[in-house]
Amino acid sequence: MKNLLSKACLLSAAWLTTLGAEAPQLIKPKPSVTPVESTPESDLTELRIAYPKNQVIDLENPVNVQMRLELYPLGFDSDFARAKEIRNSSEGQAIRVIIDDQPYLLVNQAIDDIMGSEEINLDQILMVKIPETLSSGEHIIRAYPVRSFGESLKNREAFATSTFYTGEKIVNASLDLMSPFLTYNEPQGHFDPRQPILLDFLVSNATLSSDGYKVRLTIDGSNERILTEWTPYYLYGLGSGSHTIKLELLDFENTVISPLFNDLEHTITIGL
Repeated sequence: MKNLLSKACLLSAAWLTTLGAEAPQLIKPKPSVTPVESTPESDLTELRIAYPKNQVIDLENPVNVQMRLELYPLGFDSDFARAKEIRNSSEGQAIRVIIDDQPYLLVNQAIDDIMGSEEINLDQILMVKIPETLSSGEHIIRAYPVRSFGESLKNREAFATSTFYTGEKIVNASLDLMSPFLTYNEPQGHFDPRQPILLDFLVSNATLSSDGYKVRLTIDGSNERILTEWTPYYLYGLGSGSHTIKLELLDFENTVISPLFNDLEHTITIGL
């Protein structure tokens, strides 16, 4: 009887091993990328960097960045359907300020309204203090408005830059702001798996098209997609956990253009 039981156990183990070997491997679905329309925006919205002025030298550290913003209310929830479709920030509409390759600084409140009431926000003065002491040499500010759900305004007058120097004027010839370059905007941070994820970027000095400049999106090092429209996109199908999102600007021959800034790859997390 014992021999029969032993043989039965051996046969069961062999059958389970064979079943496991033949069981099909689960194939994770590839993430999908869907273009969506940009939210409406005014052509009159304008952002200017008042200080530090372009090419100024010998600034004291830390630096206080001052800006002037026209026709864009800050701190309010963006009144668009998209605010309910994707992650929406309680900070409201804001300005994102990037120093070199550092994480963005957020400004969602003016220190003064030059004209009009707070509801109109015709012309505002903004200020943000760079939290760290900058190294001696060249530094670049990029600043632009975003909706409460993170989408950037695509009006070119709303994207502001300034090159300045601390200590001494050490020019970095590779940082030519007149050449084509990308600014990574979204996604960044943590996301709810039940919502699509916003992919958003800014294009400077180039026009995207199927036979011109393009953007290559790479997800988790392998899933690639060529983007030929400067518009927001929704990402679907990213499972819970960490994911890397990388952007690259391609020229007419699909050759990668050396980036001006090294912040075009971000790791995000998805989970409840």
